[in-house]
Amino acid sequence: MFTEITDVAYALSALEESSIISVTDHEGKIIYVNHLFCEISQYESHELIGKTHNKIDSGFHPKAFFKDLWDTIIHGKVWKGEMKNQAKDGTIYWLDITLVPFRNDDGFIYQYVAIGKDITERKQVEESLGHTMKDLHDIKNALDESSIVAITDEKGVITYVNDKFCEVSKYDIEELVGKTHRLINSGYHPKTFFREMWETIRRGQVWKGEVKNRAKDGSEYWMNTTIVPFLDDEGAPYQYVSIRTDITDRIKAETALAEAMQNDFRRTVKNLQNCVFKIVTDKKGTITFTLCEGKIAEELGLTTEKTMRKTSHEVFPEDVADQLETQFQIAFNGEIVNFELAYLDKFLYITLSPIEENDQILEVVGSMMDVTERKKAAEIIHYMAHYDSLTNLPNRTLFNETLRLALQQAKQKKQKIGVMFIDLDRFKNINDTLGHSIGDILLKAVAQRLLGCLRKGDSVSRQGGDEFAIFLTDVTREEVADIAKRIIDMMAESVTLEHLELYITPSIGISLYPDDGEDIEVLLKNADAAMYLAKEQGKNNFQFFSEELHRSISKKLKLEGELRKALDERQFILYYQPKININTGKIIGTEALIRWEHPELGLIPPIQFIPIAEETGLIVKIGEWVMRTACHQTKEWQEAGYKDLSVAVNISLRQFMQNNLIEMIESILAETALEPKFLELEITESMALDATYTIRMLNRLKALGISISIDDFGTGYSSLSYLSQFPIDRLKIDQSFMRNLNTSNQAIVKTIIDMAHNMNIAVIAEGVETQTHVDFLKGQMCKEVQGYFYSKPLPYKEATDLLYTKS
Repeated sequence: MFTEITDVAYALSALEESSIISVTDHEGKIIYVNHLFCEISQYESHELIGKTHNKIDSGFHPKAFFKDLWDTIIHGKVWKGEMKNQAKDGTIYWLDITLVPFRNDDGFIYQYVAIGKDITERKQVEESLGHTMKDLHDIKNALDESSIVAITDEKGVITYVNDKFCEVSKYDIEELVGKTHRLINSGYHPKTFFREMWETIRRGQVWKGEVKNRAKDGSEYWMNTTIVPFLDDEGAPYQYVSIRTDITDRIKAETALAEAMQNDFRRTVKNLQNCVFKIVTDKKGTITFTLCEGKIAEELGLTTEKTMRKTSHEVFPEDVADQLETQFQIAFNGEIVNFELAYLDKFLYITLSPIEENDQILEVVGSMMDVTERKKAAEIIHYMAHYDSLTNLPNRTLFNETLRLALQQAKQKKQKIGVMFIDLDRFKNINDTLGHSIGDILLKAVAQRLLGCLRKGDSVSRQGGDEFAIFLTDVTREEVADIAKRIIDMMAESVTLEHLELYITPSIGISLYPDDGEDIEVLLKNADAAMYLAKEQGKNNFQFFSEELHRSISKKLKLEGELRKALDERQFILYYQPKININTGKIIGTEALIRWEHPELGLIPPIQFIPIAEETGLIVKIGEWVMRTACHQTKEWQEAGYKDLSVAVNISLRQFMQNNLIEMIESILAETALEPKFLELEITESMALDATYTIRMLNRLKALGISISIDDFGTGYSSLSYLSQFPIDRLKIDQSFMRNLNTSNQAIVKTIIDMAHNMNIAVIAEGVETQTHVDFLKGQMCKEVQGYFYSKPLPYKEATDLLYTKS
């Protein structure tokens, strides 16, 4: 059986790094799992071998699911499906699985190979989309019930129509989808009409108008139409939603009125659904009603009996009357007027048509229709397009629109505007640890606190994720700073959520108009850059954009570009600082330290390029080069006679989290022929934040035979409970304690050494620069030291000379 398992594992070796693999015998007991299976399930292989997959059963699938699975594979067929499992720590994950039965020479199925792919993130997205789609479905149903709706793509091709659209156009949905609105073009409107419409909506603006269409049977109908463009992240329309109301009756009524204008048509219009009214003006310019009839007029109490020879101010409230008077005056100047009016609990769409004779305006005929439902539907669409659904704050689109107007006003009045870009510190940790529902509640609380810090005329928006943007109108630099401090103080108060007391802090970047830019894109970009400076300055603070920051960013971008070429052009070199036995003075090992010899800029210190490498991910390739070079050069020293010489290599957090770290180290050790015991990996205390993962990885590293040390000990996340669980060989006392060896730091160093000795962990002190340092450390029984007292970091050739001298 072992040979068979080995054969299967060998056959699957090509999948080892890309798939989650397990092998079970004919009874369903696990006989092999690969390292990706262990990582996602959080079980060690010995905890799984000999067990069934019940070990990771989440309880989600019914018995019938597994019965169908077994019925398939015991008959020699391949089974494919998605399975929800539970890891050792209780977390849930999903796999897309292909289960293949294997037969022996006698045709007996003796084992099953499962090849899986992690689809957890996709499943989470599907679940989230499910909730969003329900909300959208409810809104769609509301629109479908109240309005005639059509959706087209950016080219005008119809992608959706509702039933009401089909009813009025008399086309089936299949006849409409994939076509343009030319299918229902009546030929009534000139080409300029549609050209102006397209120019408006392609600019991302809402278009409103009345359109005459032709149905499939040749009948014609009129639509009061609102077209709302939906914009992508670049501000370009990707689809258009049109909401229509059938106004055919109103148009017919207006036509009938025009034909019978010389006759008394009160009896005719009285039974119309819409309201029809007439107004006249006397020599003094007083406008009064002479007719008002229709179902809406009756419903609103505006019939002729109640409005005859009365002015707007005698019939309506003052604010409504003022609006009507303004529009009536325009109509009596000879213009056709269309406008909307809010009255009582309704939205009314009103058209005013001047009646001329001999170049004189005799009267104005008006029609009024109820568009309340369409108006509400349009408001829903507008809200969805301009507001964040979670926090109800303006989204990026609305924020940019209002900021653009504010900038225009500030330019005219020569005022300053402050733009803030805010990122919540460590929000991802809360989201990942406590779940997205808690994260969403926290974002809502943050939104309310930000609103509470602003003045009238200021605006805040959610840009996405945990990022917010604010603009402050007519401010000074000092006032912007005061508001930023107010935000930080307000955020410092805890947020109580479901019996949890949470704390969140902001990093705030600030740019000022016109000092730091005159358009939205530049102001936001510069505020964003200042926000990253706030992050670098320790978070929970605010920073203003400056020319110095601009130069720093430019230099950083240039360095990033140069850094990408440095590996290929072999610009990196290693320096080695010897580790010394304090009692004998002999070199017992070295620490490999990277340097960058730039052909134009000269020697660039690590403090300038390592953070960029971390941020861009280049640290992974650079770290691999450092380890390979250090192991190779150390092996050369050993072959030259320094047989017990070891080398320490620093590992970044990003490297430590790589799935292939173990395999990479194994490959380098095999390639350079360096024994694992001569390689020491230096990790930082920050890696202890995810203790479970760190312990598992350190144990795997220790299993290779290499040594582990914690670098800069005493300055980071020092948890003694975790330290006792970590398989650590050595602690490196941070050089800051040695540089300032006052009474307090002496006590700290002594405590670290005593603790390490009691835990059987070796100690090495960095930053040893004077005889006083040496004498103190000898008194504390610290056997290993490193520092300029003995040697500064040296390139390979000079380090080789030092080894020869010390030997």
